[in-house]
Amino acid sequence: MIQIERVNWDGIPVLICTKKTLYDSALPIVIYLHGITGAKEDNLSIGYLLAERGFRVILPDAYMHGERDNQNTTDLELHFFEIVENNLTDLKVIYDQLVNLKLIKNQSITLAGTSMGGISTAAALTCHPWISRAAIMMGTAKLHAFSEAMIKKKEMRGIELPISKQEQEVLLDRLKQYDLSLNTNKLENRPLFIWHGDEDRVVPYDHAKTFYDQLIERPSTKDVTFLKEKGIGHKVTRQARLALVDWIAQSTK
Repeated sequence: MIQIERVNWDGIPVLICTKKTLYDSALPIVIYLHGITGAKEDNLSIGYLLAERGFRVILPDAYMHGERDNQNTTDLELHFFEIVENNLTDLKVIYDQLVNLKLIKNQSITLAGTSMGGISTAAALTCHPWISRAAIMMGTAKLHAFSEAMIKKKEMRGIELPISKQEQEVLLDRLKQYDLSLNTNKLENRPLFIWHGDEDRVVPYDHAKTFYDQLIERPSTKDVTFLKEKGIGHKVTRQARLALVDWIAQSTK
């Protein structure tokens, strides 16, 4: 039987999925981050599948999402960068809670996420060395290029950003430190899983493929898995979820 517990860690609403018989045990951890406009409940199917395999799965609500949505924001994309940076801060809070509660087995922590959650996952690898392995589900490790394209797209549609041109330049420069494609040494040979549909028009498939090519050209790169799903747009399929669960289970052994 899988137990789902609702907690709040320093203002972060979290669902925790655990096999009931293992509830009091230290277990390998999986933290899964949802996409923009989503919420923690969206990934309960992944939480269930992984909990069945003996993991403790942490599903948090991102800033301005789920229980943290104040209903005053009409376009979350205008706050995209703020949300991603908040995810990085939230992850440290979650990690500290897990350590304090002695819930982590063998310091094993997998971080994964969908779309914005996958983008946050790639960014987190540049600043959180306690992450053991990671999975990017239709996200991008090319944070700077993706953010620059997003800003240009908004401008072309006549949408005014809440920051000035000068602030945009400062922001884009700051994001370089979290861009895994510009800081591949930060991967530090941690296992990485990348999944992407080849017809994605929201987060370009080309970002995933060229980043993978960049990694495998490095002599020091080890244990990178890349899966392309043909004919799939910006949606994580059941096949992708099952492949992810299998990869996490196998790479954690």
